[in-house]
Amino acid sequence: MTRLRRSILFVPADRPERIEKAATLSTDVVVIELEDGVSPENKDFARREAGRMIEQVDFSNKEVALRVNRISTLHGLEDMKALAKWAKKPDLVLLPKVESAGEVRIYDDLISEMKAELEFMVMIESSRGILNAAKIVPASSRVSCLALGVADLSAELGSQITWDAMFSHRAAMILACSLTGIMPIDSPYLNIRDETGLLKECKKAREMGYTGKLCIHPSQLAPVNGAFTPSAEEVIRARRIVEAAETQGTGSIVLDGKMLDTPVIKGAQRIIETAERLDLD
Repeated sequence: MTRLRRSILFVPADRPERIEKAATLSTDVVVIELEDGVSPENKDFARREAGRMIEQVDFSNKEVALRVNRISTLHGLEDMKALAKWAKKPDLVLLPKVESAGEVRIYDDLISEMKAELEFMVMIESSRGILNAAKIVPASSRVSCLALGVADLSAELGSQITWDAMFSHRAAMILACSLTGIMPIDSPYLNIRDETGLLKECKKAREMGYTGKLCIHPSQLAPVNGAFTPSAEEVIRARRIVEAAETQGTGSIVLDGKMLDTPVIKGAQRIIETAERLDLD
């Protein structure tokens, strides 16, 4: 069944009351943040609170992700050592600032040693990460989604965080994700008071193939969820495509005078699965 990862909300682990609040909100994924959102002096406290929150809070049907520090840092090593001791693990580990396949394989080896069943959301936030994305995606079978972070990337490039400036980097992410069929997750929209701009960016991202968006404030959840939810017309169209495929058999099919091949049929199936998860008519 298709996972719902339309909205991914970041919450700092040193603010446990915010984690408890996030568990009641409409986000599809709660990311408990140990990295950039937590100051160095609060890392130890945040690590302890993250483990406690994952153990004690009822997140209902939401996925829970843990954003660790980079494995090349002492804080990152402490994060993984702490995770190994927790009786209850998150659903996802969010790997920050990944630049090589080797980094992913290190995390994979550590999680395998823990005998934990969880997936990776890989964050790409640098030019090196963009250039190596095609190697990063297949580095581990645990990689189930790839997320773009434009703030650090734009700072490195000396560019603006505009749609046009970031377009080619977003396209590179889509191409990398297509290699294994994982979910591409778009970068956060930084102006939390600009809902119109957020909706415009969501629309463009979805047209490119993105399936969800990182969120930095609860006010962004409803617009993002709506933007990445199939419309009634899309669901009807998808059902017609799947029905035609079942009638006409495998391979290319003809619907309304148009040739549709396997990727289109698979896309229609994903839309139907999402609609079923959301109980859409």
